[in-house]
Amino acid sequence: MNGKRAQVQIQTFDSSEAVIRTHPSFGCHRTQVECAYGERRLPVRLVPDAHVPVGTISVSKAAARRLRLAADGWTFYATVSDSQIRLGPLIGILANPRWDKAKQTLRPSGQLEGLRKMVEIAEEQGARCFLFHLTDIELQKGNVTGYTLVDGKWVRRPFPLPDVIYDQLVSRKIERDPKLQEKRAALSKRYGNKFFNDGFFDKWEVYEWLQSSGVSSHVPETIRHRALREAISFVNRHSVTFLKPLHGSLGLGIARFVKARDGSVTYELKQSARSVVRGKGASAAEVLEAFRTRLRRRPYIWQQGLALATYKGRPVDIRILMQRDETGEWKRTKMFARVARSGDFTSNLTTGGDAMTVDAAFSECLPNATDRRRAKAQIRRLAKEVVAAVEAGSGRTFGELGIDLGIDQQGKAWIIEVNSKPRKAPRSEKGRQDLVDLSFRRPIGYAIYLAQQPS
Repeated sequence: MNGKRAQVQIQTFDSSEAVIRTHPSFGCHRTQVECAYGERRLPVRLVPDAHVPVGTISVSKAAARRLRLAADGWTFYATVSDSQIRLGPLIGILANPRWDKAKQTLRPSGQLEGLRKMVEIAEEQGARCFLFHLTDIELQKGNVTGYTLVDGKWVRRPFPLPDVIYDQLVSRKIERDPKLQEKRAALSKRYGNKFFNDGFFDKWEVYEWLQSSGVSSHVPETIRHRALREAISFVNRHSVTFLKPLHGSLGLGIARFVKARDGSVTYELKQSARSVVRGKGASAAEVLEAFRTRLRRRPYIWQQGLALATYKGRPVDIRILMQRDETGEWKRTKMFARVARSGDFTSNLTTGGDAMTVDAAFSECLPNATDRRRAKAQIRRLAKEVVAAVEAGSGRTFGELGIDLGIDQQGKAWIIEVNSKPRKAPRSEKGRQDLVDLSFRRPIGYAIYLAQQPS
Protein backbone atom coordinates (compact mmCIF):
# COMPACT_ATOMS: atom_id res chain seq x y z
CA MET A 1 0.00 0.00 0.00
CA ASN A 2 3.04 2.30 0.38
CA GLY A 3 2.86 5.19 -2.13
CA LYS A 4 -0.49 3.98 -3.49
CA ARG A 5 -4.14 4.92 -3.19
CA ALA A 6 -6.34 2.50 -1.33
CA GLN A 7 -9.92 2.66 -0.12
CA VAL A 8 -10.26 3.01 3.63
CA GLN A 9 -13.08 3.45 6.10
CA ILE A 10 -12.84 6.03 8.87
CA GLN A 11 -13.64 5.24 12.49
CA THR A 12 -13.08 7.42 15.54
CA PHE A 13 -12.19 6.68 19.15
CA ASP A 14 -11.99 8.70 22.34
CA SER A 15 -8.62 10.31 22.96
CA SER A 16 -7.39 13.83 23.68
CA GLU A 17 -4.23 13.14 21.64
CA ALA A 18 -3.81 13.42 17.88
CA VAL A 19 -3.47 9.69 17.18
CA ILE A 20 -4.23 7.40 14.26
CA ARG A 21 -4.42 3.63 14.73
CA THR A 22 -4.04 1.28 11.78
CA HIS A 23 -3.63 -2.45 11.21
CA PRO A 24 0.08 -3.46 11.19
CA SER A 25 -0.23 -4.31 7.47
CA PHE A 26 -1.13 -0.69 6.66
CA GLY A 27 2.29 -0.07 5.12
CA CYS A 28 3.51 3.06 6.90
CA HIS A 29 6.14 2.26 9.54
CA ARG A 30 6.88 5.66 11.04
CA THR A 31 5.57 6.56 14.47
CA GLN A 32 4.96 10.21 13.54
CA VAL A 33 3.29 11.21 10.25
CA GLU A 34 1.33 14.08 8.77
CA CYS A 35 -2.36 13.54 8.07
CA ALA A 36 -3.69 15.73 5.23
CA TYR A 37 -7.37 16.37 4.56
CA GLY A 38 -8.12 19.13 2.10
CA GLU A 39 -5.87 22.04 3.02
CA ARG A 40 -5.66 20.91 6.66
CA ARG A 41 -2.37 19.35 7.85
CA LEU A 42 -1.97 17.72 11.26
CA PRO A 43 1.03 15.88 12.78
CA VAL A 44 -0.27 12.66 14.33
CA ARG A 45 1.16 9.73 16.22
CA LEU A 46 0.75 6.52 14.21
CA VAL A 47 0.07 3.41 16.26
CA PRO A 48 -0.08 -0.12 14.76
CA ASP A 49 -3.02 -2.02 16.26
CA ALA A 50 -3.97 -5.55 15.26
CA HIS A 51 -7.52 -4.96 16.53
CA VAL A 52 -8.15 -2.34 13.80
CA PRO A 53 -9.67 -4.06 10.76
CA VAL A 54 -7.66 -4.12 7.54
CA GLY A 55 -8.81 -1.23 5.32
CA THR A 56 -9.79 0.94 8.30
CA ILE A 57 -8.15 4.03 9.76
CA SER A 58 -9.11 4.70 13.37
CA VAL A 59 -8.72 8.40 14.16
CA SER A 60 -8.80 9.91 17.64
CA LYS A 61 -11.68 12.34 18.16
CA ALA A 62 -9.19 15.08 18.98
CA ALA A 63 -7.47 14.56 15.60
CA ALA A 64 -10.80 14.30 13.78
CA ARG A 65 -11.95 17.63 15.25
CA ARG A 66 -8.74 19.39 14.24
CA LEU A 67 -8.91 17.91 10.75
CA ARG A 68 -12.66 18.71 10.57
CA LEU A 69 -13.19 15.07 9.69
CA ALA A 70 -16.83 14.94 10.63
CA ALA A 71 -18.32 11.48 10.14
CA ASP A 72 -17.72 7.95 11.36
CA GLY A 73 -18.10 5.35 8.65
CA TRP A 74 -17.15 7.61 5.74
CA THR A 75 -15.19 5.84 3.03
CA PHE A 76 -12.20 7.62 1.52
CA TYR A 77 -9.26 6.91 -0.64
CA ALA A 78 -6.04 7.31 1.30
CA THR A 79 -2.73 8.03 -0.42
CA VAL A 80 0.06 6.78 1.82
CA SER A 81 3.75 7.65 1.74
CA ASP A 82 6.47 7.21 4.36
CA SER A 83 5.65 10.55 5.95
CA GLN A 84 2.05 11.37 5.04
CA ILE A 85 -1.46 9.94 4.98
CA ARG A 86 -3.60 11.99 2.59
CA LEU A 87 -7.36 11.51 2.72
CA GLY A 88 -9.52 12.37 -0.24
CA PRO A 89 -9.16 14.32 -2.40
CA LEU A 90 -11.64 16.84 -1.05
CA ILE A 91 -13.56 18.74 -3.74
CA GLY A 92 -15.60 21.86 -3.04
CA ILE A 93 -18.31 22.98 -5.48
CA LEU A 94 -19.04 26.68 -5.15
CA ALA A 95 -22.77 27.14 -5.70
CA ASN A 96 -25.80 28.66 -3.99
CA PRO A 97 -27.00 25.92 -1.58
CA ARG A 98 -29.82 27.01 0.75
CA TRP A 99 -30.32 25.01 3.94
CA ASP A 100 -33.85 24.35 5.17
CA LYS A 101 -33.49 24.26 8.97
CA ALA A 102 -37.00 22.93 9.54
CA LYS A 103 -36.62 20.01 7.11
CA GLN A 104 -32.88 19.55 7.72
CA THR A 105 -32.07 19.32 4.04
CA LEU A 106 -31.18 21.54 1.09
CA ARG A 107 -34.00 23.45 -0.54
CA PRO A 108 -34.81 22.31 -4.08
CA SER A 109 -33.50 24.38 -6.99
CA GLY A 110 -33.14 23.99 -10.73
CA GLN A 111 -29.47 23.19 -10.25
CA LEU A 112 -29.61 20.83 -7.26
CA GLU A 113 -30.21 17.57 -9.13
CA GLY A 114 -27.09 18.10 -11.23
CA LEU A 115 -25.03 19.04 -8.17
CA ARG A 116 -26.23 15.89 -6.39
CA LYS A 117 -25.14 13.87 -9.40
CA MET A 118 -21.58 15.25 -9.14
CA VAL A 119 -21.36 14.64 -5.37
CA GLU A 120 -22.37 11.02 -6.02
CA ILE A 121 -19.88 10.65 -8.88
CA ALA A 122 -17.08 11.98 -6.66
CA GLU A 123 -17.89 9.41 -3.98
CA GLU A 124 -17.85 6.63 -6.60
CA GLN A 125 -14.36 7.77 -7.59
CA GLY A 126 -13.03 7.82 -4.03
CA ALA A 127 -13.26 11.56 -3.44
CA ARG A 128 -15.33 13.51 -0.94
CA CYS A 129 -17.31 16.35 -2.48
CA PHE A 130 -19.41 19.07 -0.88
CA LEU A 131 -21.35 22.17 -1.90
CA PHE A 132 -20.73 25.54 -0.30
CA HIS A 133 -21.69 29.20 -0.54
CA LEU A 134 -19.18 32.06 -0.32
CA THR A 135 -20.77 33.03 3.00
CA ASP A 136 -19.89 29.55 4.38
CA ILE A 137 -16.11 30.17 4.28
CA GLU A 138 -13.79 31.35 7.06
CA LEU A 139 -10.73 31.86 4.88
CA GLN A 140 -8.24 32.87 7.58
CA LYS A 141 -9.14 29.90 9.78
CA GLY A 142 -9.21 27.54 6.80
CA ASN A 143 -12.76 26.40 7.61
CA VAL A 144 -15.89 25.96 5.52
CA THR A 145 -19.38 24.69 6.29
CA GLY A 146 -20.49 22.45 3.44
CA TYR A 147 -23.34 20.25 2.32
CA THR A 148 -22.76 16.65 1.28
CA LEU A 149 -24.62 13.35 1.00
CA VAL A 150 -24.72 10.69 3.72
CA ASP A 151 -26.81 7.62 2.91
CA GLY A 152 -28.42 9.59 0.09
CA LYS A 153 -29.51 12.50 2.31
CA TRP A 154 -28.14 16.04 2.38
CA VAL A 155 -26.30 16.87 5.58
CA ARG A 156 -24.58 20.02 6.84
CA ARG A 157 -21.01 19.38 7.98
CA PRO A 158 -17.81 21.23 8.89
CA PHE A 159 -14.94 20.81 6.42
CA PRO A 160 -11.44 22.16 5.97
CA LEU A 161 -10.84 24.19 2.82
CA PRO A 162 -10.89 21.70 -0.08
CA ASP A 163 -8.04 20.63 -2.36
CA VAL A 164 -9.85 21.96 -5.44
CA ILE A 165 -12.82 24.26 -6.10
CA TYR A 166 -15.19 23.91 -9.07
CA ASP A 167 -17.19 27.09 -9.63
CA GLN A 168 -20.85 26.32 -10.34
CA LEU A 169 -22.26 29.59 -9.01
CA VAL A 170 -24.67 30.58 -11.77
CA SER A 171 -26.22 33.61 -10.03
CA ARG A 172 -24.86 36.86 -11.43
CA LYS A 173 -26.58 38.72 -8.58
CA ILE A 174 -24.44 36.87 -6.02
CA GLU A 175 -21.42 37.27 -8.28
CA ARG A 176 -21.83 41.05 -8.21
CA ASP A 177 -22.49 41.30 -4.44
CA PRO A 178 -19.79 43.73 -3.18
CA LYS A 179 -19.71 41.97 0.22
CA LEU A 180 -18.70 38.71 -1.45
CA GLN A 181 -16.41 39.97 -4.21
CA GLU A 182 -13.48 40.48 -1.85
CA LYS A 183 -13.83 36.95 -0.46
CA ARG A 184 -14.06 35.47 -3.96
CA ALA A 185 -10.96 37.39 -5.06
CA ALA A 186 -9.00 36.14 -2.03
CA LEU A 187 -10.16 32.58 -2.68
CA SER A 188 -9.21 32.85 -6.34
CA LYS A 189 -5.75 34.17 -5.48
CA ARG A 190 -5.19 31.41 -2.92
CA TYR A 191 -6.17 28.56 -5.24
CA GLY A 192 -4.97 29.75 -8.65
CA ASN A 193 -5.71 27.12 -11.32
CA LYS A 194 -7.09 24.78 -8.66
CA PHE A 195 -10.16 27.04 -8.59
CA PHE A 196 -11.50 26.25 -12.04
CA ASN A 197 -14.15 28.10 -14.06
CA ASP A 198 -13.87 30.96 -11.62
CA GLY A 199 -16.49 33.61 -12.40
CA PHE A 200 -18.43 34.67 -15.49
CA PHE A 201 -17.06 36.01 -18.75
CA ASP A 202 -17.31 39.60 -19.89
CA LYS A 203 -18.40 39.48 -23.56
CA TRP A 204 -16.08 42.31 -24.57
CA GLU A 205 -13.14 40.64 -22.85
CA VAL A 206 -13.87 37.39 -24.73
CA TYR A 207 -14.07 39.33 -28.00
CA GLU A 208 -10.62 40.82 -27.37
CA TRP A 209 -9.13 37.40 -26.57
CA LEU A 210 -10.54 35.92 -29.76
CA GLN A 211 -9.72 38.92 -31.92
CA SER A 212 -6.03 38.76 -30.94
CA SER A 213 -5.78 35.03 -31.76
CA GLY A 214 -5.74 32.82 -34.82
CA VAL A 215 -9.55 32.62 -34.88
CA SER A 216 -10.10 36.36 -35.47
CA SER A 217 -11.44 35.82 -39.00
CA HIS A 218 -14.33 33.79 -37.47
CA VAL A 219 -15.44 36.59 -35.11
CA PRO A 220 -18.29 38.91 -36.19
CA GLU A 221 -17.49 42.63 -36.16
CA THR A 222 -18.08 43.85 -32.60
CA ILE A 223 -17.78 47.16 -30.77
CA ARG A 224 -18.32 48.12 -27.16
CA HIS A 225 -21.10 50.67 -26.66
CA ARG A 226 -19.67 54.06 -25.78
CA ALA A 227 -21.64 56.70 -27.66
CA LEU A 228 -25.00 56.80 -29.44
CA ARG A 229 -23.39 58.34 -32.53
CA GLU A 230 -21.01 55.39 -32.88
CA ALA A 231 -23.87 52.92 -32.33
CA ILE A 232 -26.01 54.57 -35.04
CA SER A 233 -23.12 54.29 -37.50
CA PHE A 234 -22.67 50.59 -36.63
CA VAL A 235 -26.38 49.79 -37.14
CA ASN A 236 -26.32 51.62 -40.47
CA ARG A 237 -23.35 49.56 -41.66
CA HIS A 238 -25.07 46.19 -41.19
CA SER A 239 -28.34 44.74 -42.44
CA VAL A 240 -28.75 42.99 -39.08
CA THR A 241 -27.22 44.06 -35.75
CA PHE A 242 -27.42 42.59 -32.25
CA LEU A 243 -27.20 44.52 -29.00
CA LYS A 244 -26.03 42.27 -26.14
CA PRO A 245 -25.59 43.00 -22.42
CA LEU A 246 -21.92 42.64 -21.51
CA HIS A 247 -22.79 40.34 -18.59
CA GLY A 248 -26.03 38.80 -19.85
CA SER A 249 -27.00 35.16 -20.23
CA LEU A 250 -29.83 32.96 -21.55
CA GLY A 251 -30.39 35.40 -24.42
CA LEU A 252 -32.22 37.82 -22.13
CA GLY A 253 -31.85 41.55 -22.72
CA ILE A 254 -30.66 41.01 -26.31
CA ALA A 255 -32.08 43.22 -29.06
CA ARG A 256 -32.00 42.61 -32.81
CA PHE A 257 -32.11 45.48 -35.31
CA VAL A 258 -32.94 44.91 -38.98
CA LYS A 259 -32.27 47.70 -41.49
CA ALA A 260 -34.47 47.90 -44.59
CA ARG A 261 -33.41 49.30 -47.98
CA ASP A 262 -35.24 52.57 -47.30
CA GLY A 263 -33.16 53.08 -44.15
CA SER A 264 -35.94 52.28 -41.72
CA VAL A 265 -35.08 49.98 -38.82
CA THR A 266 -37.23 47.43 -37.01
CA TYR A 267 -36.19 45.97 -33.67
CA GLU A 268 -37.04 43.13 -31.31
CA LEU A 269 -36.02 43.25 -27.64
CA LYS A 270 -36.08 40.05 -25.59
CA GLN A 271 -37.10 41.11 -22.08
CA SER A 272 -37.85 37.61 -20.72
CA ALA A 273 -38.26 34.02 -21.90
CA ARG A 274 -41.73 34.78 -23.27
CA SER A 275 -41.75 38.57 -23.65
CA VAL A 276 -40.45 40.25 -26.81
CA VAL A 277 -40.97 43.97 -27.42
CA ARG A 278 -41.11 45.05 -31.07
CA GLY A 279 -40.87 48.43 -32.71
CA LYS A 280 -39.92 50.39 -35.82
CA GLY A 281 -38.42 53.73 -36.71
CA ALA A 282 -37.73 55.70 -39.87
CA SER A 283 -33.98 55.55 -39.18
CA ALA A 284 -31.38 54.00 -36.90
CA ALA A 285 -31.09 57.34 -35.09
CA GLU A 286 -34.81 57.39 -34.35
CA VAL A 287 -34.88 53.80 -33.08
CA LEU A 288 -31.75 54.11 -30.96
CA GLU A 289 -33.03 57.25 -29.31
CA ALA A 290 -35.64 54.98 -27.68
CA PHE A 291 -32.78 52.85 -26.28
CA ARG A 292 -30.84 55.79 -24.84
CA THR A 293 -31.95 55.23 -21.22
CA ARG A 294 -31.40 51.46 -21.42
CA LEU A 295 -27.90 51.96 -22.82
CA ARG A 296 -26.97 54.13 -19.83
CA ARG A 297 -28.05 51.55 -17.24
CA ARG A 298 -25.59 48.76 -18.02
CA PRO A 299 -22.70 48.01 -20.40
CA TYR A 300 -23.43 46.55 -23.86
CA ILE A 301 -21.71 45.39 -27.02
CA TRP A 302 -22.92 45.81 -30.60
CA GLN A 303 -22.36 42.82 -32.87
CA GLN A 304 -22.76 42.24 -36.59
CA GLY A 305 -25.69 39.94 -37.37
CA LEU A 306 -25.01 36.84 -39.45
CA ALA A 307 -27.09 35.15 -42.12
CA LEU A 308 -26.96 31.79 -40.35
CA ALA A 309 -28.23 28.43 -41.51
CA THR A 310 -31.91 27.90 -40.78
CA TYR A 311 -34.14 24.93 -40.10
CA LYS A 312 -37.72 25.43 -41.29
CA GLY A 313 -36.99 29.15 -41.35
CA ARG A 314 -35.70 29.20 -37.76
CA PRO A 315 -32.09 30.26 -36.94
CA VAL A 316 -29.69 27.46 -35.98
CA ASP A 317 -26.50 27.53 -33.93
CA ILE A 318 -24.26 24.78 -32.64
CA ARG A 319 -23.47 24.29 -28.95
CA ILE A 320 -20.27 22.40 -28.23
CA LEU A 321 -19.42 21.42 -24.67
CA MET A 322 -15.65 21.18 -24.30
CA GLN A 323 -14.37 19.69 -21.02
CA ARG A 324 -11.10 18.55 -19.52
CA ASP A 325 -11.13 14.96 -18.30
CA GLU A 326 -9.28 12.92 -15.67
CA THR A 327 -6.03 13.27 -17.68
CA GLY A 328 -6.29 17.06 -17.76
CA GLU A 329 -6.75 17.05 -21.55
CA TRP A 330 -9.51 18.85 -23.45
CA LYS A 331 -12.21 16.61 -24.92
CA ARG A 332 -15.40 17.33 -26.82
CA THR A 333 -18.22 15.93 -24.67
CA LYS A 334 -21.31 17.01 -26.59
CA MET A 335 -22.15 18.74 -29.86
CA PHE A 336 -25.72 19.50 -30.86
CA ALA A 337 -27.77 22.04 -32.77
CA ARG A 338 -30.06 24.56 -31.09
CA VAL A 339 -32.98 25.83 -33.15
CA ALA A 340 -34.84 28.97 -32.16
CA ARG A 341 -38.54 28.54 -31.55
CA SER A 342 -40.77 29.93 -34.28
CA GLY A 343 -40.69 33.73 -34.29
CA ASP A 344 -37.70 33.97 -31.93
CA PHE A 345 -34.20 35.19 -32.78
CA THR A 346 -32.28 33.43 -29.98
CA SER A 347 -31.91 29.66 -29.72
CA ASN A 348 -31.39 29.19 -25.96
CA LEU A 349 -33.05 25.98 -24.78
CA THR A 350 -34.14 27.61 -21.52
CA THR A 351 -36.19 30.16 -23.47
CA GLY A 352 -37.95 27.76 -25.81
CA GLY A 353 -35.34 26.63 -28.34
CA ASP A 354 -35.16 23.02 -29.53
CA ALA A 355 -32.16 20.67 -29.46
CA MET A 356 -31.45 18.28 -32.31
CA THR A 357 -28.57 16.61 -34.11
CA VAL A 358 -26.36 18.78 -36.31
CA ASP A 359 -27.19 16.66 -39.36
CA ALA A 360 -30.93 17.11 -38.80
CA ALA A 361 -30.63 20.87 -38.33
CA PHE A 362 -28.41 21.29 -41.41
CA SER A 363 -30.57 19.05 -43.60
CA GLU A 364 -32.22 22.09 -45.23
CA CYS A 365 -29.31 24.44 -45.84
CA LEU A 366 -26.70 21.71 -46.42
CA PRO A 367 -28.62 18.89 -48.08
CA ASN A 368 -25.42 17.31 -49.39
CA ALA A 369 -23.88 14.85 -46.86
CA THR A 370 -20.33 15.81 -47.89
CA ASP A 371 -21.04 19.49 -47.20
CA ARG A 372 -22.43 18.57 -43.77
CA ARG A 373 -19.30 16.54 -42.95
CA ARG A 374 -17.08 19.47 -43.95
CA ALA A 375 -19.13 21.88 -41.87
CA LYS A 376 -18.96 19.62 -38.83
CA ALA A 377 -15.19 19.15 -39.23
CA GLN A 378 -14.76 22.94 -39.43
CA ILE A 379 -16.87 23.40 -36.28
CA ARG A 380 -14.90 20.76 -34.33
CA ARG A 381 -11.58 22.30 -35.36
CA LEU A 382 -12.72 25.81 -34.48
CA ALA A 383 -13.97 24.71 -31.04
CA LYS A 384 -10.47 23.46 -30.15
CA GLU A 385 -8.92 26.70 -31.37
CA VAL A 386 -11.41 28.76 -29.34
CA VAL A 387 -10.49 26.89 -26.15
CA ALA A 388 -6.80 27.62 -26.75
CA ALA A 389 -7.52 31.28 -27.56
CA VAL A 390 -9.60 31.84 -24.42
CA GLU A 391 -7.02 30.25 -22.13
CA ALA A 392 -4.14 32.14 -23.78
CA GLY A 393 -5.99 35.47 -23.70
CA SER A 394 -7.24 35.14 -20.13
CA GLY A 395 -4.07 33.59 -18.70
CA ARG A 396 -6.31 31.14 -16.85
CA THR A 397 -7.09 27.43 -17.02
CA PHE A 398 -10.64 26.19 -17.39
CA GLY A 399 -12.26 22.80 -16.87
CA GLU A 400 -15.13 23.34 -19.29
CA LEU A 401 -16.39 25.85 -21.83
CA GLY A 402 -19.66 26.10 -23.72
CA ILE A 403 -18.99 27.34 -27.26
CA ASP A 404 -21.76 28.57 -29.56
CA LEU A 405 -20.88 28.51 -33.25
CA GLY A 406 -22.87 29.18 -36.38
CA ILE A 407 -22.55 28.28 -40.06
CA ASP A 408 -23.54 30.97 -42.52
CA GLN A 409 -25.22 30.32 -45.84
CA GLN A 410 -21.82 30.21 -47.57
CA GLY A 411 -20.65 27.45 -45.23
CA LYS A 412 -18.30 29.52 -43.05
CA ALA A 413 -18.23 28.94 -39.29
CA TRP A 414 -18.59 31.90 -36.92
CA ILE A 415 -18.02 32.23 -33.16
CA ILE A 416 -21.19 33.52 -31.55
CA GLU A 417 -20.44 33.17 -27.83
CA VAL A 418 -18.19 31.46 -25.27
CA ASN A 419 -19.65 30.59 -21.87
CA SER A 420 -17.70 29.72 -18.70
CA LYS A 421 -20.84 28.38 -17.02
CA PRO A 422 -22.45 26.07 -19.61
CA ARG A 423 -25.75 24.79 -18.25
CA LYS A 424 -26.00 21.03 -17.98
CA ALA A 425 -29.33 19.27 -17.48
CA PRO A 426 -28.96 15.92 -15.65
CA ARG A 427 -31.44 14.21 -17.97
CA SER A 428 -31.92 14.17 -21.71
CA GLU A 429 -35.29 13.70 -23.37
CA LYS A 430 -33.99 13.73 -26.95
CA GLY A 431 -30.21 13.27 -26.79
CA ARG A 432 -27.92 10.54 -25.51
CA GLN A 433 -28.08 10.04 -21.75
CA ASP A 434 -24.57 8.55 -21.71
CA LEU A 435 -23.15 11.87 -22.96
CA VAL A 436 -25.22 13.77 -20.41
CA ASP A 437 -23.76 11.58 -17.66
CA LEU A 438 -20.27 12.11 -19.09
CA SER A 439 -20.76 15.89 -18.92
CA PHE A 440 -21.09 15.58 -15.12
CA ARG A 441 -18.40 12.93 -14.74
CA ARG A 442 -15.63 14.78 -16.54
CA PRO A 443 -15.45 17.87 -14.26
CA ILE A 444 -15.13 15.58 -11.23
CA GLY A 445 -12.41 13.56 -12.97
CA TYR A 446 -10.62 16.81 -13.76
CA ALA A 447 -10.97 18.02 -10.15
CA ILE A 448 -9.38 14.79 -8.91
CA TYR A 449 -6.59 15.25 -11.45
CA LEU A 450 -5.97 18.82 -10.24
CA ALA A 451 -5.94 17.72 -6.60
CA GLN A 452 -3.09 15.34 -7.38
CA GLN A 453 -0.95 18.05 -8.99
CA PRO A 454 1.73 19.90 -6.96
CA SER A 455 0.58 23.24 -5.54
